[in-house]
Amino acid sequence: MIITLANQTLIDKVAELCKELLQQESYKSLRAMIDKFVHDEEAVQQYKRFLQHQQELEQKEEREQLTAEELRSYEQEEMALYENLVIRQYLYAEQEFGKLHRLMSQFYNKTIELDRLPELSELKKEGCGCGGACGGH
Repeated sequence: MIITLANQTLIDKVAELCKELLQQESYKSLRAMIDKFVHDEEAVQQYKRFLQHQQELEQKEEREQLTAEELRSYEQEEMALYENLVIRQYLYAEQEFGKLHRLMSQFYNKTIELDRLPELSELKKEGCGCGGACGGH
């Protein structure tokens, strides 16, 4: 006999959770930030150029040291992203949705691990979302 967990009751509960999420004002605000970015062709192109430049520099860095001018140029391009309100809000919204996704995954994983509902104190603290790479926490 094969046992599965994806039954209709669980699917209904997940749908209920998602329905609640869609009704929250904070969700609507974050979603509007993403939609504004997606419809701003100039902002999208600026962001794509930055990501492409970032990838090129990462590949080059694997082969050789980056020059001071390359680093300065990259930092200027990155600062220009944050000076663009549409891009800055998009990045913020993406970060907030990522935090929610990680929290839900942590809750699910900890429930399976502990075989009970976890206390909030048992979940990993949510920092900037870098996984500790920034060294800031």
